[in-house]
Amino acid sequence: MRITALEPQKKNKRRVSVFLDGNFLFGLSNDTVGALGLHVGQEVDRNYLDRIALEEQSYEARQYAFLLLSYKARTSSELKQRLTRKGFSPDIVAATLQRLTELKMVDDAGFARRFTEDRITIGHKGKWRVRGELLKRGVAKEHIEDALATAPDEKAAAREVAEKYLSRNRGLEPDVLKRRLYAFLARRGFSPDTIRGVLGVAGDE
Repeated sequence: MRITALEPQKKNKRRVSVFLDGNFLFGLSNDTVGALGLHVGQEVDRNYLDRIALEEQSYEARQYAFLLLSYKARTSSELKQRLTRKGFSPDIVAATLQRLTELKMVDDAGFARRFTEDRITIGHKGKWRVRGELLKRGVAKEHIEDALATAPDEKAAAREVAEKYLSRNRGLEPDVLKRRLYAFLARRGFSPDTIRGVLGVAGDE
């Protein structure tokens, strides 16, 4: 079997139509054609056609991953789930994640650090809440603990949340207000020690 033509597609100039022995075989991305060095006159067999198909699937998986990452940062576990749901094979998914890691586009440790800092300083969430959210995203426990160890102190965030809560609930009885504030801060994931510290300051005020 021989490649007899590689014709740019009219609707998508980044893809070509591959003709084998004069008959249309399939469409390929320019990246796959370039990566394999396909050219007119090249002899191919069934095994090589399988290699072409595998290279094209790898290209499509990378492009889908790039698209997902263009919207927001994701963990390797999140990308694995999305690629698998898209129908890519385990081998293609694993190779794609490895390539993205090499390109520094997937970095769970870095993701955990940035996520933790943002959730505490901007989202005003406690470290317990952050830990749970990172676990749900499939981040390894060692990355989570490292991120929490170097994260900003959650006390400032807890105080800011408490001040806003108090300003909205001044009419409550002190004991009721204290219980509700404790529960509110706990739901946001602040530790008991942090909450007790905040309640002590609020009580003094």
